[in-house]
Amino acid sequence: MFYISEKSLKMAPFFLKGAILIPLSNVLKRFLAKKYKAKHSYIIVSAVYNVSMYLKDFLDSFVTQRLDFKRNIILILVDDGSNDNSASIIKAYQQKFPHNIIYLYKENGGQASARNFGLEYIKKKGLKSDWIGFCDSDDFLDRNFFYAVERFLNKHKNEDFSMLSANLIFYREGFKVLYKDAHALNYRFKKTSRVLENENLDDFIQLSCNSVLLSFEKLFKSGVKFDEDLKPTFEDAKFINEYLLHYLNSKTAFLKNARYYYRKRRAKNSSVDLSMKSKDAYLKVSDRGNLALAKYALNTHKKLFDFIQKTNLYELFWKIQNILANPSMLELLDEKEKERFLELLDENFSYIERQNILNFKLQAFSYFYQFGILSCFKKEKNLPRRAFIMDFDEKKEFILLVYFCASFDKKLSFFFDENELKPCYEKIIQHDFLNRVFCYEQRIWLKLPKQAKNLQAFENSCKIELYFKDKKLQSLENVHTRMKFLQKKRARNAHIWLFADMILKADDNAEHLYRFVKEQNLAQKCYFVLSKKSSDFLRLKREGFKLVDMNSLYFLYLLFKADKIISSHLDRYLYGAFGKNTLLTKDFIFLQHGVIKDDLSAWLNLRKIDLFITASFKEYDSIVKGVNHYKFSSKEVKLTGLARHDALLKNKVLNTKQILIMPTWRRELVGDFSKKLMQRRKNSNFKQSEFFKAWSEFLCSKEFETLVKTFDYKVLFNPHPNLKPYLLDFALPEFIECVQDESLSLQELFTHSSMMITDYSSVAFEMGYLQKPVLYYQFDEKDFFKTHWQKGYFDYRKDGFGEVCEDKESLLKELKNLLKNECKLQEPFKSNAYHAFAFKDTQNCKRILEAIHTLDKKE
Repeated sequence: MFYISEKSLKMAPFFLKGAILIPLSNVLKRFLAKKYKAKHSYIIVSAVYNVSMYLKDFLDSFVTQRLDFKRNIILILVDDGSNDNSASIIKAYQQKFPHNIIYLYKENGGQASARNFGLEYIKKKGLKSDWIGFCDSDDFLDRNFFYAVERFLNKHKNEDFSMLSANLIFYREGFKVLYKDAHALNYRFKKTSRVLENENLDDFIQLSCNSVLLSFEKLFKSGVKFDEDLKPTFEDAKFINEYLLHYLNSKTAFLKNARYYYRKRRAKNSSVDLSMKSKDAYLKVSDRGNLALAKYALNTHKKLFDFIQKTNLYELFWKIQNILANPSMLELLDEKEKERFLELLDENFSYIERQNILNFKLQAFSYFYQFGILSCFKKEKNLPRRAFIMDFDEKKEFILLVYFCASFDKKLSFFFDENELKPCYEKIIQHDFLNRVFCYEQRIWLKLPKQAKNLQAFENSCKIELYFKDKKLQSLENVHTRMKFLQKKRARNAHIWLFADMILKADDNAEHLYRFVKEQNLAQKCYFVLSKKSSDFLRLKREGFKLVDMNSLYFLYLLFKADKIISSHLDRYLYGAFGKNTLLTKDFIFLQHGVIKDDLSAWLNLRKIDLFITASFKEYDSIVKGVNHYKFSSKEVKLTGLARHDALLKNKVLNTKQILIMPTWRRELVGDFSKKLMQRRKNSNFKQSEFFKAWSEFLCSKEFETLVKTFDYKVLFNPHPNLKPYLLDFALPEFIECVQDESLSLQELFTHSSMMITDYSSVAFEMGYLQKPVLYYQFDEKDFFKTHWQKGYFDYRKDGFGEVCEDKESLLKELKNLLKNECKLQEPFKSNAYHAFAFKDTQNCKRILEAIHTLDKKE
């Protein structure tokens, strides 16, 4: 029988392994000979709650096990008050396997209570087994799961095991690569099997009990139960580690070939997916979970074992990482609760030793997090001085040095072969955690001398340890090698520039810059990327644009060969087509979609941007100047003006008696993006939202209709593209025209409108550029910045181009005043609009092109 070996799976590329080899291997395993009689018996207790759509996969993975299900496995399914048809599915399987499947029902109380219910049933009925597990009913097992376990136990029959840990593989719904061996703790399964004494588990921690088997006898002897009040997470980790503390002299085995497939739901509606939206995830889990586990270990053994410390560290790290990436997560806490959360973090980290923070094997736990935790929560002063070579600019022969520090008041100096060299560019990022500074990140671009052999760095007179590729820097030999590699790779690029706006829509900065560049007759070959399905495709083709469909193989070829990607958006098809290194030796020029007014650093810092175009003085300063949250310096960011603003000025039209209404979207209201539909899916609860109700009430009000008709104005409604699927839900009155013609130019909407009504959209800057008034309808002002973007430098009341209205009545009042005044921009809004922009000379495209050419010049 043909079989895909473990060696083949290990050596296969990620895509081939996850999309083809693992699924094919699973199919072929169906034909492997069954093992009927085992030396060990197994009981699995599984909590069931509204998982009918996944239950068949789960149950089939048991009944088709290579180790015979009927003779060796008992499945106890505890229905935790499901209101779908989970019960009927289970009972249908129970009829086929009456001696192997036990169905229990209880009122809803959560997963922990369901598992405890199953354990009590086992105790009451006097059931016996060798091993017990707690698989989740929305996951499934590899056909060889129990066979691999049995085979291992038979080879190690004289050893005392308390736990067997299976290899958890992600099964990702809706992805082309369904299977992904990417769990953060997968280093535990590099070998076919690994056996460790529980006392010495160290980095080999276990937090989930769905993928483990525990000694049946030892578990019931220990008396450990699941904490039913510990929700929404960490109940597994507390249960397993309290159990392990009872058997420190026993052993745990990590079994690579016993694969457990963990389902990552496409709908993202599992308990894990929803857990961070609960206050308990931060307060109760940190207290009743992490702290309680540490204190339990101290009370029972007078010692905090490394594996207990690292179990807590692992859970706390992911929480901290998510909060740093998305600070608005904590807006569900009030100020007292935030302060309490900080206190809990401080107390938890007081139980975790410095060396365990610095030496934790977890790959994602980089020095940035290690330093921040030591500084922010442990309040340590004598912190390691480490700097890392993190990036290269192979054209200008620069290297980027990143240095983490608790303060930035000390002098940094750099020496190449004892010759001091000043930084070419510097930037300091402040990483915040609630009201504390997590740490500072100093980013220094240095010119790399071609003949330099050594690099030294100092903070005042104290030497800084230098690292490159996670290893201490001994000499610059490997750095020069990397630079030469990048230069050779760059040299293979063709003189091709790719321009792009949105996938289905042009009419933005890339289109306007392409048009200008086309007239310059440059040596570079320029192409404009746009889907053939776009309503703009034929228009631009008739104009002579060299168009390429983003769904074509030709586009992938051009992207592979291109030297510069010039786009108004940061779309995945551009920066991720060939993996994370798609843009490694290409220049990405970010033309922007609009003027930045909010703090978008958490999003933009994730991207490689070589040239970052800005239009406003305050916008530029908010990104580049001083200490802030952005990683970009004056090296990348240039103040040139937006390309589309040149045409905006040239085509300005005076009062046309037209009101343009353009509300922006809300992150929590729209569905996931569908590649098939090329837009976001509809949210069935949209009409129940405050957003829908507030805008509908205003748009459909008799007062609004009276104002419009009295002053003889036309009204156009054109919400953010992410809201287009909901246009019909608004049931707009006849006097409002809904903009549905995709070929209609946004430029024309701005130039031919007298004023705009929006909420928070940056399109208001277009009207400001044209010296036209804006009304900001901000009925949800308190909540918007909790869930959407972080508030930036822009103050709508001080910096805006019109009045801020918090309710329908004030909006109608201010609208009436504007219409009476023929929509003329008044002070102070007139001055705001005048001073907001750096340039109004129709030369923005020229400045942008010059900035692009500067990228190729050596400094």
